[in-house]
Amino acid sequence: MSNKFISFLFHPILILVIISFLECIPYRSDLGKKVYHEMPKTGDNFQIVGDLEVYYYTGKGKYAYRTPSCYFSYGNPSWGAKYEDGGIKTIDAQIANKIPLLGNMCDSNLPIPFKKRIKNQENALSTNILLDHFSDISHVLSYLVFTLSLLHYFRFHSKRFWIAFAISFISGVLLEFIQELFVVGRSASINDQIHNTIGILIALILYAICYKISFKKHQLRKIKKI
Repeated sequence: MSNKFISFLFHPILILVIISFLECIPYRSDLGKKVYHEMPKTGDNFQIVGDLEVYYYTGKGKYAYRTPSCYFSYGNPSWGAKYEDGGIKTIDAQIANKIPLLGNMCDSNLPIPFKKRIKNQENALSTNILLDHFSDISHVLSYLVFTLSLLHYFRFHSKRFWIAFAISFISGVLLEFIQELFVVGRSASINDQIHNTIGILIALILYAICYKISFKKHQLRKIKKI
């Protein structure tokens, strides 16, 4: 009974369903819905209309957050948080472009006078928080487990490595297209597919190593019996 239950949990279809659910959760954001025609306040995180870059305003100029990990390292809330709750403020381009760029956040060579302006944090278990922190490592691990489950399922097939790679890779590509075309607030990402592929390749290598070790042990047992 326990073996059947473990086989069910490790079945590739179930794992793919879980991955699909996580990758197709809608991301609902208020970012950009309201545009402010005014200078940001000291401590504001802001964005220019039509631009994905996010900046921090010191009162004298702006510093750019170059990566999401840099943005979140300062304790900032979800991308989807309202400005009134400490989220990102969307500024009119004519005003924002007049603010001088002083450098990049997370640059250890620059003394940035960071003043935290966060009011009401979102619930730690909110959908947006979870999606914001669904990191590259999560993509690698997800497709590593999925590929291993496929290799186990097709373990008696001579072309199991090619089958597992093809199914995992195509599944990742299809999910990225589904995100782009049908899921609110989500978009296709080449970066995500690269990390998916890394997970797939790691799984293939691990399986090949384990298979080789297992085969050698089996051969040694046969020699000892002789």
